[in-house]
Amino acid sequence: MNKNVIPIVIVLIAVIALVLIVVLKPKSEPQIGLVLKTLTNEFFQTMAKGGREEAEKLGVKLDVKSASRETAFDEQAQIVEAMVASKVTAILIAPSDSKALVKPLLAANKAGIPVINLDNPLDADEVKARGLKLVAYIGTDNVKGAEMSTRELIRAMGGKGNIAMLEGIRAADNAQKRRTGYQNAISETSGKVKEVAHDTASWETEPASNVFAAMLQTHPEIEGLFCANDNMALGAIKAIEAAGKTGKILVAGFDNLKAVQKEVLKGTIHCTIDQHADWMAAEGVKMAYKLMQGEEIPESDRVMRVELELISKEVLLKKQQEKK
Repeated sequence: MNKNVIPIVIVLIAVIALVLIVVLKPKSEPQIGLVLKTLTNEFFQTMAKGGREEAEKLGVKLDVKSASRETAFDEQAQIVEAMVASKVTAILIAPSDSKALVKPLLAANKAGIPVINLDNPLDADEVKARGLKLVAYIGTDNVKGAEMSTRELIRAMGGKGNIAMLEGIRAADNAQKRRTGYQNAISETSGKVKEVAHDTASWETEPASNVFAAMLQTHPEIEGLFCANDNMALGAIKAIEAAGKTGKILVAGFDNLKAVQKEVLKGTIHCTIDQHADWMAAEGVKMAYKLMQGEEIPESDRVMRVELELISKEVLLKKQQEKK
């Protein structure tokens, strides 16, 4: 072989080898990101489960990440940033703060990553002001759910009496709307039901126990309590038991956690609301999958509301009977 040809052959072999490496290198599997408030709350565990089951059905990979607690806004922002850097195909997010998470999500927009808002709505004014583009909102009519729970609580109180509320994180849209629904239900009584106290326990059980214990010291006349989520309802009944008032104060919650179902059957919690967290995540994964396939999301699907269900002792007993 001509000595001048040998270097050319070597170069050609190297080029072919490089091309084969690039062509044959396995492509990274498309991945959807699911960002939750926390996995210490059973509600979000149910959401994660629903998302994973739907992803498995569709044959797509779902990366589930959460902050350590519901008030860890910065952790959620960091998770979003990491998902953008890893180039997920879509981000599904249940934001812990309706305003604080808008800015981090702008990076997803810039990277061409679609964003689907689950559960707690992002603040509409903040979204508009910053120019954040959202594919859709999938979640709850929080005003309606709180109205349903509070109305049932008031009915059980005989339509009159002194009522109080434990709120969620006040910066969260769903917390604000649940307070609105609660107030709407009270206003329907034309003054027969009076709110004597309200305070935040930031969605958490132990703070709720402490906050309500202090509330009872100041307002021993409380006869009914609406808790903006079930974790706080579980905390409140601890305070009620410690005060020796079990059975004397009716409690309503929101989320239908398994732990609360047990208390509803026992009678320590009167009712709660099922907002089907698994459905929210499953629908979010379905929507992200459609986007991955190049499908357009119709305008009619850009706001999807879960069907709310009032859960009482009677409802739970009926469900148990139907399973037999």
